[in-house]
Amino acid sequence: MKVADFRGIAEREVVFADSGVTVIEGDNEAGKSSMVEALDLLLTTRDKSGKASVRAVQPSGRDVGSEVTAEISCGVYRFEYFKRFNKSPETSLTIIEPTPEQVTGRAAHERVEQILDESLDRTLYRALSLLQSADPELGALTDSTALSRALDRAAGDVDDTRAGESAATQDLLAAVTAEYQRYFTAAQGRPTGELLQARTAADEAATAVAERERILASVKEATDRLPGVAQAIADAAAVESEQRVELARLTAEAAQADAVLEKVEKAKAVVAQRQAEVNAAAAVVKARADLRKRVGQAESDVASGRVAADGARADAHAARERAADRDVELHEATAKVTSLRERIVAAEAAAVVAADRRRRAETAQKLAEIERLTGELRAANDTVAGLIATDDDARAASDIDREMTRVQARLDAGVATVVVTPVGGAVTVDGESLTAQTRLTAAHPLSIESESLRVEVLPGADATELATALADLHRREADLVERCGVESLADIAIAAARRAEAVGRVREMDRAIRRELGERTVDELTAERAALDARIPAGEPERFEDVGALRVRERDASEAAARFERVRDVERAAEREHAAKAQVWEESGAKAAVSAGALREELMRAIGEASDADLVAASSAAVRELDSAQTAAAKITAEAVRLDVDGVRGRADEADAALERTRGKIADLRTLQTELVTRLEVCRSDGRFDELSDAVADNDAAQAALERVTARARGARVLYETLQRKRTETRARYVDPFTARLEELAAPVFGDGVRFHVADDFQIQTRTVDGVTVDVRALSGGAQEQLGLLARLACASLIDDADGVPVILDDALGYTDPTRLTSMAHVLSDAAGDAQIIVLTCTPDRYRDVRDAKLIAV
Repeated sequence: MKVADFRGIAEREVVFADSGVTVIEGDNEAGKSSMVEALDLLLTTRDKSGKASVRAVQPSGRDVGSEVTAEISCGVYRFEYFKRFNKSPETSLTIIEPTPEQVTGRAAHERVEQILDESLDRTLYRALSLLQSADPELGALTDSTALSRALDRAAGDVDDTRAGESAATQDLLAAVTAEYQRYFTAAQGRPTGELLQARTAADEAATAVAERERILASVKEATDRLPGVAQAIADAAAVESEQRVELARLTAEAAQADAVLEKVEKAKAVVAQRQAEVNAAAAVVKARADLRKRVGQAESDVASGRVAADGARADAHAARERAADRDVELHEATAKVTSLRERIVAAEAAAVVAADRRRRAETAQKLAEIERLTGELRAANDTVAGLIATDDDARAASDIDREMTRVQARLDAGVATVVVTPVGGAVTVDGESLTAQTRLTAAHPLSIESESLRVEVLPGADATELATALADLHRREADLVERCGVESLADIAIAAARRAEAVGRVREMDRAIRRELGERTVDELTAERAALDARIPAGEPERFEDVGALRVRERDASEAAARFERVRDVERAAEREHAAKAQVWEESGAKAAVSAGALREELMRAIGEASDADLVAASSAAVRELDSAQTAAAKITAEAVRLDVDGVRGRADEADAALERTRGKIADLRTLQTELVTRLEVCRSDGRFDELSDAVADNDAAQAALERVTARARGARVLYETLQRKRTETRARYVDPFTARLEELAAPVFGDGVRFHVADDFQIQTRTVDGVTVDVRALSGGAQEQLGLLARLACASLIDDADGVPVILDDALGYTDPTRLTSMAHVLSDAAGDAQIIVLTCTPDRYRDVRDAKLIAV
């Protein structure tokens, strides 16, 4: 996959392993997730699309096109697919297998859609991706044909023609579902479409019939009620006349009673006035007695105030002496606290120096370790640089050696051997002199000469070809040996193994250095050590007191000082309180003396104006006048009682109300009479009698149509529910092999006894460990994330190679603890097999225990 000018990616090319685990590591915002987004846009979106998701991938501030290229294997197809979005949009497709083909533009997009529809299980592809911030729960897989076939095989059904749901089966299910949804909603099975329309029409027709029948019944009721209403109006008019006469009589009696009642009110007013005079005289007598009592109380208050003021001053003096004692104790405690705090400051400073010394030692040790690892890394890099042979060279050397052995064997078996033995005189072979017996292979022309003889040995065509091939192999051998810088072919494999070992050592040293550094650099560590050197004073470290013990003593001393201060403040507050009380008593006594003098003067003035005997005589005269007024009022009240004023007035009011009710009844009856007459006239003029027969006919037709639609809907429901039930029963047997594979993968993570309950839609419901069953939704976020990954690995490991899709994990296992990270890494290694697993991560150490993973840094 190759991406250019896509979000923050200028240009990047990534080659994923065909099978096994590929780990793509990089910092946040390095564009790892953008690779997944780019693949999704490539497969699903047209190059000219103006959607916000397409505009968003254009690099900020640059007017360039975003390019995505991918080489993809899908079913029997292998193709290279290219798109450019946003600027100068373009699409091109090159099909490599099974038949070469080149397509561009919209046709290329549609051709890829056709290939994906034919070969890709989209449901499975979406489900096996675990992306950032996505729900770790495995997506719906009930419609995955590839998974159905795989689980059929795992369940024992090995007939590929029967494994999973065929296209015809899915077409049948789709047709039955469409027919069912003509009449019922998909979610709750409520009436909809034709069935709802037929029911609505039937209800409306029945309502229309009922409405017409109600109108006719109302007309008949009006005809029957009219005579009775007219008679009721006449009867009510007669009653109204009688009630008017009775009301006039009662009104006259009420006027006479009101005159008597007015006399009663005047008598009561006189009584009230005399009562007020009695009350005023009594109040004057009481006021004189109260004034004498207030004079006595004021004189008593003056004496008691003087005694209370003397006691309060004595209490204030005692509190002042106790506060002075507490001041001495507080001064001593404060001095002790100050001394302890100075010792704490000195001890803390010494502790900081000791901590800096420890940190410097640790930093120096870390830098020494990094220097050692850097040296080993440098040595390993030197080894890699000095060794040219690679695994490909080792394989090439093995192939050359095997081919040379094969060609040499064929050459030895099919070519003549010439034995030349000199018996006297000089003998030469191809111009070279021989002195002893020599065995020669006639793989090429030979010229043998002596003083009296010359022999030409010519090989056959096959021997020549074999000799040429062998010579070519020797040339390749020499070139490879020279390029790899070794002595022989056998040394190439050794050199390649040494180079691979050195490359592994380089990676190991690099990771070790990164682990030592963490988030910092060597320069930062060196700067930290220098800063510590500058802070640490020269000389031997000083001994310092225990800061904790000093703080305990300082806290105790502070609490004692605070306690002394609180007691002193309490005593001072008591002093102020007693002094204030003394002042209050003195001021109160002074005011009481003034008040007593004023009251005595007021009493003397009152006696001079009227003596106590005069006040009593006036009060008695007022009482006698009150008695006379009350006697007169009683006589007039008795006359009012005899006339029953309230009863007369009540009967007049009742008569008036009865007359009003009768008049209202007459008005209501006349309104009803008008309404009934109007109803009859409207019915005659609108032809309502003829509408009933038409409504009955329409209702019969609507009810018949409803019966026909209901019958079809009932049949569609039976067929739909039967097929769904059978489909559910068939899927139920898929769950066992899926669950078994899931438990096998989960054992290293949760323990050998882990068990799962999986629903028919492949959703994990509960997890049982050591006999304890927990709902999956109640597990921790880390456990749910691990289950989501395990479920995807279980699917991927069950799927046939031809149906497989990549498992994409974008920064997964972020909530997983270190122990389970190791277990999950082992599970990833074991489950990879022939599956293609792509891991995107900003934390490479999270997957360092995955065996044989291909590591790509971005």
